[in-house]
Amino acid sequence: MLWSLLSNEAMKRVFAFVGFSSAITLIVLNAVDFNFVKFIFIPTVILLIVSLSVKNLRQGKVLPVTFGSMLFACLIFIFCMQANVLPQKSLDGETAYADFQIVDIETKSDDGYIYTVRTSSIDLPGAPQNIRLKVKSKAKIYADCYDNISGMLSFYSYAENGFDSFGDYGDGIYIRASLINYDVISNHNKPLNYYIIKLRLKIKEIIEDNLDGEKAGLALSIFTGDKRTLSENINDSFRVCGLSHMTAVSGLHISLICVFIYSVLKFLRTPNILSTVITLVILLIYSGVADYSKSVIRAGIMITVMLLSRLFNNKADTLNSLGFAVFIICLNPFAVTDASAVLTSSAVIGLSVIKPAFDEYIKPKNSMIKYFYDGLFTGASVLIAVFPAMWLFFGNVSILSIILNIIAVPVMQIALISVFLLCLFCGVPFLAFIPKSVASFSLGALIKITNFSREHFEFLYLDISDSIFGLSIAGILLLTGVSVLIFSKADVRIISFFIVVTLAVSTVLSVYSYNRNAYLTVSSNGAVIIYDKDSIVVIDADDKGDCYTLENIADHDIFDNALVLNSDNKESKITEILPNAQFLSDEEIIMSVCSHIKIECDGGILTASLSDKVFKIDDNYVTINGYRLYRNIYDRFSESGDITFIVSPDSELLKKEG
Repeated sequence: MLWSLLSNEAMKRVFAFVGFSSAITLIVLNAVDFNFVKFIFIPTVILLIVSLSVKNLRQGKVLPVTFGSMLFACLIFIFCMQANVLPQKSLDGETAYADFQIVDIETKSDDGYIYTVRTSSIDLPGAPQNIRLKVKSKAKIYADCYDNISGMLSFYSYAENGFDSFGDYGDGIYIRASLINYDVISNHNKPLNYYIIKLRLKIKEIIEDNLDGEKAGLALSIFTGDKRTLSENINDSFRVCGLSHMTAVSGLHISLICVFIYSVLKFLRTPNILSTVITLVILLIYSGVADYSKSVIRAGIMITVMLLSRLFNNKADTLNSLGFAVFIICLNPFAVTDASAVLTSSAVIGLSVIKPAFDEYIKPKNSMIKYFYDGLFTGASVLIAVFPAMWLFFGNVSILSIILNIIAVPVMQIALISVFLLCLFCGVPFLAFIPKSVASFSLGALIKITNFSREHFEFLYLDISDSIFGLSIAGILLLTGVSVLIFSKADVRIISFFIVVTLAVSTVLSVYSYNRNAYLTVSSNGAVIIYDKDSIVVIDADDKGDCYTLENIADHDIFDNALVLNSDNKESKITEILPNAQFLSDEEIIMSVCSHIKIECDGGILTASLSDKVFKIDDNYVTINGYRLYRNIYDRFSESGDITFIVSPDSELLKKEG
């Protein structure tokens, strides 16, 4: 009976089984060393053979579909590693002339520019050709996108796996380079993507011309996903409030734009076929404006399936559509390392699986109560669904999001549609005036809501980085899986109770662990910050990025001892963050400055000790027992995150986070 039920479910939602099985397998494969992939591949082959050989399992269809999807994921991962990643990583340390084109808008860094390029040739024997990479230049490259450029590049590897690359592997970028010199040859034969890039730049120009400062940066982030002009203060407020999903274009944004366009066309009595075609064309263009991110592609595929289903009078199954979209994305085996794609997919599962499970038991009748119930339990369902991804990618979660989504999502939707109309009618002032005013008001309201919430309720932004939360998540998923296998569905009441108890115990154990451990963080610009619950040492905090990282750490702690080494021209800002800071240079020898931490200087190299664990800190690296962590994170990793090492009292290196 059970196998019959599961078999029917597998055939009804075959793409859900295929997509989710492939994605979970790829997440595991990306997390382990490539040398260990065979220990996943071989058991998967054996399990698939067994599931096909045993009659009951074969007829049940669930296990063959699952193990077949897992095997597919293993094969595509191995192929991509062998065909693309390893050949490109062989360029590490090489210097050569290359012909290339800039294929995206540049990013400004503190010490230069970052360009995404595609090479047409690399002048090295056996070197891979036609590859995407990021090139760092100290000066601006005076060339248009898709102009032909010839230059000397110095290649370097910067990540061990997809998660370490902060999304670059998912974009097909496995190696980076520094530009030494270059020549430009104009190219008038531009591809279609060139005009998409120009459209993105035009939208940025329109937004910045019509909206002020922080509002313009927030509008650009909400409408296009471009956070380059988003202020640190707003970015931090949205993060603490659990509303970061609003500043990265995802399914919420895509579906809202498409529903708006489709509804307007239907209101104008446009035929179904024409309405669908126009909506899909705008969806394609908007996906390009949002830089074809993984979450945008996922949402675009789902909406395309649903629009086509409506065209043929069929009702699309949400989970099956999501599974199909996830399966397509998994054709790129590193797409699952993109946080936004995993978070948005998880959120859809929360809305389509967890929320309906709650509705079966406690759906209110009163319309007013129902509104608040839907808002509250929608937020809770999404939070439950994305919790594993938040632990995996960020190590923090905001309880505030459950409440704030009820207030902020409608405001964000008004802002998004207003910005869209502003860009559409910017050439007609009397038509653009109303959306401009509405956009300014709604964006201002979002900024005030998030700033107020961060200021007064930041204690609801919880640290879940401890490994005990990972074990809790595994236990919850295991219980859910066993419930499905035994009862063919999970009992939401039992699961909810288990979640509350497990997370409460995990929180207590995490607080206990925090009180016993020490931490080392390297900021996005290379500052080294060593701290425990009582004391902190800050080394080489020279710019606003370093102070921003320090502020995030100090927001949660009041340190009895604070020592700052080699900080240039930032004393006033650091003193604001650490009022009792002592400023010293590396010429002074410091011993026993903190409860865990000892610092001494010899020949320009700082040595920091936490119990018996020794960190050697020079211009380029932090070295921990032979492991090198690059100081210049922007070059080697990404500007989007810090690297943290957690060290126990017995000096064991417990965990590295990115």
